[in-house]
Amino acid sequence: MLRQLKVRRKFATVLCLLTLGALTMTRGFRDRTAEAAPPALITSAARRFEPAFENAQHRFDWSRVRRDGSGYIEVLPDGRRAELTLDPAMQARVERLLRAHPTPYAAAVVLSVEDGRVLAMVGHSSKEPNKTTADLTLKAWAPAASIFKLVTATALVEHGVRPDTRVCYHDGVHSVEDSNLRSMPRLDGACATLAYGLAKSQNAIIARLAHDHLDADALTKAAQAFGFGTALPFALPVEASQAHVPVGGLPFARTAAGFWNTTLSPLHGAYLAATLARGGVTPPLRLIDRVVDREGNAVRPAAAPERRVVSEAAARAVGRMMVGTTEFGTARLGFRDKRTNRPLLPGIAVAGKTGSLDRKDPYVSYSWFVGFAPAERPEVAVAVLLGNGPSWHVKAHQVAREVLTSYFEGAPQGNPRVASR
Repeated sequence: MLRQLKVRRKFATVLCLLTLGALTMTRGFRDRTAEAAPPALITSAARRFEPAFENAQHRFDWSRVRRDGSGYIEVLPDGRRAELTLDPAMQARVERLLRAHPTPYAAAVVLSVEDGRVLAMVGHSSKEPNKTTADLTLKAWAPAASIFKLVTATALVEHGVRPDTRVCYHDGVHSVEDSNLRSMPRLDGACATLAYGLAKSQNAIIARLAHDHLDADALTKAAQAFGFGTALPFALPVEASQAHVPVGGLPFARTAAGFWNTTLSPLHGAYLAATLARGGVTPPLRLIDRVVDREGNAVRPAAAPERRVVSEAAARAVGRMMVGTTEFGTARLGFRDKRTNRPLLPGIAVAGKTGSLDRKDPYVSYSWFVGFAPAERPEVAVAVLLGNGPSWHVKAHQVAREVLTSYFEGAPQGNPRVASR
């Protein structure tokens, strides 16, 4: 009996190692454009990260990466090949979009909301050409900025604050001060709701509501629920986004409103948006579509299990508030025609959130957009992060609209994309 138990344990160990090997034996980008070179995803810095789905003994060999009719594959010495989930046409369009803007640093990630497939993942730097796609999409190289307001808004709703809860406020456009954390009738010149505060990214509203209804423990738990503090379960090493929430007072309120103390990677930004789009359930991130042996036998590696991390009611409420961002809020000019005010994606409501912060030394102006569309039946989630120089070129929500336009107009003629959820 003991001998049988040992054999079973040995068999289980071998099966586990084989499964991990299938997940990590190969990597590669798919792209049908003949002129494009395979993006260099992995750098020596990868050793600093916690690879959730990595086999520590495996190392990429990009001499084995080649293109075929279906996109990028990596051919292993034993003849097996790995095929990735990237949509070759979408990948090429996003690459062209990022290169079309002279932005020092740019990254974009597009996810399928339904099944977590990575449809496009692109990083480009005109300032540091050696920056790889991994550097710019999988590392948390920027502050989360006002994207963190999505975490705060979710925590507020789960603690009983309604989207129509009103706050009277003053200032708070570019900063949060002590006076913003209490009622001051002599100064408060306007009153607005949580929904308005999220769409307009109005710092005083978010900071005041967080100060009145949350504490550091509640906000930290909400951040952890969305994956802050841990590496995302992915087939490539991902640097964990961080959220350091101060205890009480003005530092807490400023953090809740998105002023520093947090970092975010573009992949994580798309993951956060997809989680809200899925009603509070995490997407099963997938980059490796399947591994095929010489005889044509295919194995589809298992993705990370889906998890409910916030209530469906809270996620849906925040998703509805995010629509205001593109309709009348901070991304309105990117999603609506300036002359006619007509939507630039007619018939497709987009739920989104912008974020911006400037770093002085060296100067970088961070511009964020994360969101999903169509808002009522989410199909695709997107994150765009730009690091602009002193002279502005483009904002992230403008690029995100171009990415979404490419996605929804990219279906074969006569067969438009239809939301799958």
